[in-house]
Amino acid sequence: MAFEDIKLGDLIIPKGLSIWIPVLAIHHSKELWGEDATEFNPERFSSRNFASSRHFMPFAAGPRNCIGQNFAMMEAKLILAMLVSKFSFTISENYRHAPIVVLTIKPKYGVQLILKPLDS
Repeated sequence: MAFEDIKLGDLIIPKGLSIWIPVLAIHHSKELWGEDATEFNPERFSSRNFASSRHFMPFAAGPRNCIGQNFAMMEAKLILAMLVSKFSFTISENYRHAPIVVLTIKPKYGVQLILKPLDS
C-alpha cells in the first residue's frame, strides 16, 4: 500500500492505493522466459543467469522477502531427496489435469500419485 503519493515515471500512485505484483503473469511472460514460457522446462534454471534475477519469485523478492525462504527450500529438498531415494512415482489413472489460478497455479483436484517402494 502506498503510504504517500508517489510519482513513478509518468504514473501517479495516490496514497492508500494497494499495489499487487502479478507474480503469475511474470512467471508466464514470454518476454522474460522465451516462447516456451508456459511449458514445464526445469532446465531453464540450470543457467546461473536465473540465480541472480528477480524473474522467478515464489517467495517474493527484495527487502520484504519471505523470512522462511531458505528454510522452506532446504526442507523441500530434503523431503524430496528422501522420497525419491525410497519410492518410484507414477501418476494415478484418476488424475485429471485441471490447473486453476488462486494467486498462483495449483491443481484443482490435487495430484494423485502412486508410490511404490524401490526395494520391492
